[in-house]
Amino acid sequence: MKVETLNNCYFYTFEKMEGITKSDYYHLLADIAEDNQKSFSMLYDLFCPSLIRHVLSKVSEISVAEDIVHDLFLSLWKNRKNLLAIESLPAYLFSSCRYLILAYYRKRAVQEQYVDLLDYEFADSSLPLEDRLYYRYILDIVENGIENLPEKCKEIFKLSRNSFLTNRQIAEKLAISESTVENQINKAIKRLRVITKKYFSFFLLF
Repeated sequence: MKVETLNNCYFYTFEKMEGITKSDYYHLLADIAEDNQKSFSMLYDLFCPSLIRHVLSKVSEISVAEDIVHDLFLSLWKNRKNLLAIESLPAYLFSSCRYLILAYYRKRAVQEQYVDLLDYEFADSSLPLEDRLYYRYILDIVENGIENLPEKCKEIFKLSRNSFLTNRQIAEKLAISESTVENQINKAIKRLRVITKKYFSFFLLF
């Protein structure tokens, strides 16, 4: 595998991936573009093992890796009419996995606000510096978003995420109901998702 820089973006080029060559899959693409599900299943079986191993090295949970690869192929099927326009399918699949992995960690970061992404695989020095800096930047945006929450909402959210209090403990401490605590935490999460959405939107390019 080699990494090339083009227009300030990183593209993964896989000339040959675990014995898979273009001749192994190219004949399937025209059939898939014509809605042939059998050919699509063959394509899935060809690439799935390598993709799951790749994703698993980043997420460490087999169920998550399988879900990511499933979502990738679901998107591939939805965009099957454009398959023949892809110059390198292995490069496309692996680059798409990368964005799906980042999206997975984004979701976790929103749900667990103070989890530092750099403690995960993104701290790996082999990753592009741009990626590591970008996600540090996103974390700063999240922190700023928390500070700008309505005062009561911010207080409840910080007690939950910083002090690790349960909803019941927060309710007792602030003399409010547990349902109010839950509603305020959900409100905070929804607002933070809106704030970070544009930074983490991704799509599979053709």
